[in-house]
Amino acid sequence: MSRPSLFSHKISHYCVSAERMLAFKGIDFVRLPVRYDNRQELIQRTHQDYMPALLWDDRPISWDQIPDFLEAKAPNPTLYPGGQRGIAKALEQWGHQVVEEKVWRAVVTRVPPVLSDDSERWVFEELQTRARGPWHVLESRRPEYEREMFDTLRMVEEMLADRAWILGEPSVADFGIYGSISPLMTVGAALPPEFPRMRSWAAAIENLAK
Repeated sequence: MSRPSLFSHKISHYCVSAERMLAFKGIDFVRLPVRYDNRQELIQRTHQDYMPALLWDDRPISWDQIPDFLEAKAPNPTLYPGGQRGIAKALEQWGHQVVEEKVWRAVVTRVPPVLSDDSERWVFEELQTRARGPWHVLESRRPEYEREMFDTLRMVEEMLADRAWILGEPSVADFGIYGSISPLMTVGAALPPEFPRMRSWAAAIENLAK
């Protein structure tokens, strides 16, 4: 079997989640960076344009299928410990659909400097402006968005009040929620010091095999 390949972008929460799941499973993989302004190789090799996309023996696995596909290929360690599959998947989706939105609004105007060049930055800003409104308005509302993000992060901190992992053991919930807060770190910020348990939890996920 050839090494699996993962098409991804460093600012994408789903991509970060997929990378950390692969690391948790101990699967050696090749990361194939995709630009915002050029997805031709991604389209040619996976027949779609969304990231992440996993190539396993040249078979494309879409982002929503990756957790269960990895679980089938490498059952141990499991992404669904203690028979908590339903809870784990629900919390994973809460991360991607709720936590990520709060974090993204707070950091979106800080993303362009971490992109590779002016072309990629232009495409990123154009797409975000079309989806979210004028750039200067997003920037002017950043303090408001940061407060809302802080309130959501506090909920994650409370989940970790008496445990090292969301469900007591590593699960897909941890990787979904971690991916959803990862844009904060990608733009060069740190988790607030008011959340020491979450900082330790994030460090444990970051320190999984690269």
